[in-house]
Amino acid sequence: MEVRELRLQTGLSQNKFAKMFDIPVATLKDWEQERRTPPAYVVNMMRTILEYKGMLISPSYVEACEARRKSVENAMAIMLSATIGPDELFLEVLDSYIFGKISLEELEVRIDRFEYLGV
Repeated sequence: MEVRELRLQTGLSQNKFAKMFDIPVATLKDWEQERRTPPAYVVNMMRTILEYKGMLISPSYVEACEARRKSVENAMAIMLSATIGPDELFLEVLDSYIFGKISLEELEVRIDRFEYLGV
């Protein structure tokens, strides 16, 4: 992905984009008009920073979010089938799973042992 594409995806003007990365606007214009070529590592760092700031969403990030959503849905289905409903204990365990404190497999094992049934 070229610098111009990165900037356009953010919706920032050339001035704001250049200021964000502390580069001269003239340099950015040269890169965008292909009079000069930025080093690949600079473009990669820009992409990484923009993704980190949530200003650019990569396809792999979208895929990871979708996989996580499906995983959370599975965890909820497992817990709801083994409990009387979404009480406080249910929500605490679900939070533990969502924040990575326990795995889906660990959640299933604990439910199989009736640890979260309140009995």
